[in-house]
Amino acid sequence: MNRRMICNILGKILLVEAALLALPLLVAMAYGEAAKPFLIPMAALVLCGIPLSLIPARSKALYARDGLAIVAMAWILMSLFGALPFYLSHSMPSFIDSFFETVSGFTTTGASILKNVELLSQGMLFWRSFTHWVGGMGVLVFVMAILPTTDGHEMHILRAEVPGPVVGKLVSRLGDTAKILYGIYLLMTVVEIVLLLMGGMSAFDACINAFGT
Repeated sequence: MNRRMICNILGKILLVEAALLALPLLVAMAYGEAAKPFLIPMAALVLCGIPLSLIPARSKALYARDGLAIVAMAWILMSLFGALPFYLSHSMPSFIDSFFETVSGFTTTGASILKNVELLSQGMLFWRSFTHWVGGMGVLVFVMAILPTTDGHEMHILRAEVPGPVVGKLVSRLGDTAKILYGIYLLMTVVEIVLLLMGGMSAFDACINAFGT
């Protein structure tokens, strides 16, 4: 098992999640809400992600069990850190509930411990819906779309991430395939947001509904 490469990729994934938290942070600040529940997880992700991403790997080769290990650990770590905004803002009764809500988002399950999610603050509601959007195409697919990883060995990560017995590519490089898929995904999201705005929704509600869809 290529432990160094696994740690390197996990570090990059944590840094990506720190960047993802910037968007709900801006929303929270725009609505005059506390920034601390987002800033603390972002700082923790950066402090953990940078040392891991700087670990030099003697070989960039990844194989099936490496892909399984990366996907399993990435889901756990992203969900643990992603639960912190809910917990620190006291939006959820406990950390376990916060963790459940985050896992539900990244897996696009849609289940919630809340009877009325609209009672969440704007920033937390945006983060909850944004986890659905990120998880919609697959968290690891998102990472492969924006980060160079393993020189053609990403297929083992994708096989472990994507449901179904067959995984295919649109073009020769898997990273380019991920970029094309996310380009389509982003375009569809933008189109839906525009249509919802034309239907009379506010910009915030249009984004939340588009992310959920």
